Amino acid sequence: MRALPRSFLQCLQGLICCLSLALPAMALAMQQPPVSTGMPGYQHTAWRVGQGAPGDIWDIAQDRDGLLWLATGSGLYRFDGRRFERQAPLAGQRFPSTNMVTLARDAQQGLWIGYFQAGISHSQPGRLDNYGRAQGVPVGVVPRFEHDRNGRLWAAVNGGLRWFDGQRWQADASTGLPDRRVQWVFQDSHGTLWVLADLQVWSRPAGASRFTSTGIAVSQMSTLAESPRGEVWLADRNRGTLPLADRDGLLPASKREARRLPGLLASRMQFTANGDLWATFSPHGGVARVSFDGDTATGIERFDTAEGLTATSAVPVVLDREGNIWVGTNLGLNRFRARSVQTLAVGPTDPYRSLVRADDGRVYGYGEDLQPYDLRRQLLDRSAKELQAAARRDARPMWQFDWVNLARTEAGKTTRIPLPAPFTGQPSHALLFPDNDNAWVCAGEQAVLHYQAGHWLREPRLPERACSSLAQGSDGSLLLGYADGRVRRLDSNGVATYGTAQGLDVGPITALLQHRDLLLVAGESGLSVRIGDGRFMSVRTDLAGVLEGITGIVVDGRGRVWLNGSRGLVRLQETTLRSALLQGTPLSPRLFDAVDGMPGIALQSGPIPTAVLAADGLLWLATNQGLAWLDTTQNHIDTQAPGVRIGDVLYGDTHQPLTEGLHLPAGTTQLQIDFVALSLARPERNRYRYRLSGVDDSWQDAGSSTRAYYTNLAAGSYRFEVEAANEDGVWSQEPASRSFRIAPTFVQTVWFKLLCALAVLLVLAMAVRVRSGQLAALFRARLQERHGERERIARDLHDTLLQGSQGLILRLHAISQSERTPEPVRAQLESAMQLAERNLAEGRERVNALRDGPFSGRDLATALADVHAEYAGEGTNPLRLTVEGTPPPLQTDAAEEVFLIGREAIRNALRHAQASAIEVELSYGPRSFLLHVRDDGIGIADPGASHGHWGLQGMRERAQRLGAELQLWTRPGLGTEVALAVPGRRLYQRRAPRWRWPWSRPTHD
Repeated sequence: MRALPRSFLQCLQGLICCLSLALPAMALAMQQPPVSTGMPGYQHTAWRVGQGAPGDIWDIAQDRDGLLWLATGSGLYRFDGRRFERQAPLAGQRFPSTNMVTLARDAQQGLWIGYFQAGISHSQPGRLDNYGRAQGVPVGVVPRFEHDRNGRLWAAVNGGLRWFDGQRWQADASTGLPDRRVQWVFQDSHGTLWVLADLQVWSRPAGASRFTSTGIAVSQMSTLAESPRGEVWLADRNRGTLPLADRDGLLPASKREARRLPGLLASRMQFTANGDLWATFSPHGGVARVSFDGDTATGIERFDTAEGLTATSAVPVVLDREGNIWVGTNLGLNRFRARSVQTLAVGPTDPYRSLVRADDGRVYGYGEDLQPYDLRRQLLDRSAKELQAAARRDARPMWQFDWVNLARTEAGKTTRIPLPAPFTGQPSHALLFPDNDNAWVCAGEQAVLHYQAGHWLREPRLPERACSSLAQGSDGSLLLGYADGRVRRLDSNGVATYGTAQGLDVGPITALLQHRDLLLVAGESGLSVRIGDGRFMSVRTDLAGVLEGITGIVVDGRGRVWLNGSRGLVRLQETTLRSALLQGTPLSPRLFDAVDGMPGIALQSGPIPTAVLAADGLLWLATNQGLAWLDTTQNHIDTQAPGVRIGDVLYGDTHQPLTEGLHLPAGTTQLQIDFVALSLARPERNRYRYRLSGVDDSWQDAGSSTRAYYTNLAAGSYRFEVEAANEDGVWSQEPASRSFRIAPTFVQTVWFKLLCALAVLLVLAMAVRVRSGQLAALFRARLQERHGERERIARDLHDTLLQGSQGLILRLHAISQSERTPEPVRAQLESAMQLAERNLAEGRERVNALRDGPFSGRDLATALADVHAEYAGEGTNPLRLTVEGTPPPLQTDAAEEVFLIGREAIRNALRHAQASAIEVELSYGPRSFLLHVRDDGIGIADPGASHGHWGLQGMRERAQRLGAELQLWTRPGLGTEVALAVPGRRLYQRRAPRWRWPWSRPTHD
């Protein structure tokens, strides 16, 4: 064998040396960020298997309404933030398997489901389509669905990549992709379609038809994701997590390697808007969050079962539309929500932490040891020693206190300033540092002291009483709050005092703030605000007690009012506050509590405000559990209006979904309607209002309750509407609604009401008939009594007046026949006797009329003709009598009244009208009777006058009693006509009915 040349051996040795030097360098080039345990910037919430959550959660998807859908080993579940509901297919349909591993939403709100070994399903409202080998789906796990830019749906299946043509799943051999071991399919924001197939990374740029291999090898179960910077990242179970490409294409191998995170052996990835990478680990490892500064990973936070994760094996990690991170494990569901408030972990450790703001806007924190911490934004990731060192390097003076002394730190040196005698050693209740040279102190029970230019002064205009709070007004005035609930303002004009007379009633004053024309005064029992020179107005909210114990007030540059109190940090919008005060309506404040990261509640016993706003936009808070901060440059508002889902309705013992147009059974009077807001950030903070048409006149405030109760409902159609607001007070854009109908019982139907009305009418008819019978009997009794009285009067007249008149006539006749009677007297006596005989005859006639009535067996026409014959004599004033119709039987009393009216009219024509002819017409109509009496006499000069015409007045009175209409036409020299119209029911006798009720009594009219 021939020996190798020396030159070749030397080259080989050099190559080995270079490789030995390069490999460590490459290893050092990989990123190794520090790893910490726990996620202090996030609030974790867990739903475990024992609390109703499903296990073996393999994928999570969110629909357009905000609901979460979970693919699990035991089927499909839906989660609304409160309840997990297992979704069963429609009747007559079934899922191919309960072992679901992949979910994807489509544009029509359908849901694509991938199974472990059972193909694919497409669930749509009212329909379920299953696809297996017969429909082109190869055998194997379906780990991923993806829609490309053209709307085509792709499915990564272990047996190959498939796309859906609307009917079947198709394989395309012309793409150049191996048809085996396809693990993932993903389209980036630039239109490139990435596929992990046959343990390699393949890509197809937008517009291309074939996939090309990148030459990058991957392990089994690798996945892809895209960052907000447009970078495509690979999670490899063997090599770790690394970027593959950016918007310019595939990254060079050296750059990929330099940014690789070898310790992050993730199963799934999810990037957030701020660039953080969330990763899950399986079969163990929990979840991790990686933070970046540009291309450099600055830290990894791990979260596992020891920190509260439901299980160490985690697969799906999803970002919802509200910014929450959801992680599914094999023992439940987890939510990570970014905390708005961050705790300063390296600050002062003693119970009393204080804050002070320097003239340049910097904020410092310190404890009882007076060691200051520089709290600038860029220093917050430093250690405690570094924060203290930064504070000592600041040459500007800084005010501090140690309860009985003031302290002034300058250039790292602290000088204590004791209070003047006799207040030396007395505790301070309130402090104010307007600038570097001035300080105000309320100490002991009486002292209000002013430290200026190295000297202590007392303000003689103020009462000798220590205050509980101090603040500087926007005009440079001094504001003092007192334990008795009053506030004083000290300025060049003197001292103004505000109390209950000005509407201020919040208890002992704990904080003050003057912001433009607003004066905010906080007390132990609430908050009061004065606008301009008006009265103080109490601020009302829909969260009880949220404005109590406020010890710090700040207004930021966006017009948001921040209140640090005994319930947490409260945010109000200045414009909303003004509007609510002027309209007298309650506010809906945003409360930041432990879930949002507040380590405790506001300090209640410090002499300085517990809320301070730094120039860099950080709001610093002093709590009983440490110092905390909130970045006011961030929005901290969930602007996503929540949708609302109306759930089940409970009536009686029946529980069913409240669907549109639901018909509820008859007799339903009580309902319980369930609903829930589709906001997953803080479901317990969602607020609701609802109304039921026909019952509620306006919206009913339900608070955080997710149920509406109604009682005493009647049958009919109803429409239920509900709106929801998230924790930031953003209300639904439109209410969710359902219409339903309650069927009527028989007693609630129209037929029953008609029967009731008919029964009432029958009862009324019976009552009228019975009453009519009673009245008729009473009338008959009175008529008999009247006839008896007439007979009695007739007898009395006959026995007295007529007999006496007859005797008187006989006496006069005897006198007239006496011889001693002079002839002139006899003639007069004869004339008087003739007149007396005529009167006696008329009297007998009247007596007969009283006994027998005016007719004495005659009809009305004959009776009126007899009247004319009696008063007109033979051959004078002829009478023309006309009768129309057949005279029916008449009611006696009414006929008598008609006769008397007609008789009076005829007598007037004969006696006063000087008529040469008289016409009488009687018309018996079916509904009325008409009587006309006409003459051609001289007429009546004034027919309306009653004086001197008692006959006319009597006629009118009789007509009125009859209910008849009497009319009189006359003109001087042209005669007179009297017309009488009588309703037939008042004159004609009623005909006996052909039938009658069994209980009715026959009439004998």
